[in-house]
Amino acid sequence: MLKVLDVFPIGTKLSVTLNGACENIKNGTKLIDSHGNIIIVDSVAMTRNDEPSDISKSTTILVNKCDISEGEELSIA
Repeated sequence: MLKVLDVFPIGTKLSVTLNGACENIKNGTKLIDSHGNIIIVDSVAMTRNDEPSDISKSTTILVNKCDISEGEELSIA
């Protein structure tokens, strides 16, 4: 499971920071929320950490605007 840490609107998109095993998330990955809604990853942000392996703990993604909020849990569809 991936936990939503924060959501930030950017134009018609949302920047979403996820906590969890994110190493398999790529552009085009389909995520599913607890209501069964599919969210497609448009872009995965570059890690800002000194250690690139930290992407396995959390990362930020860009998605189309949808009904997603902090604290929600997602999984890879």
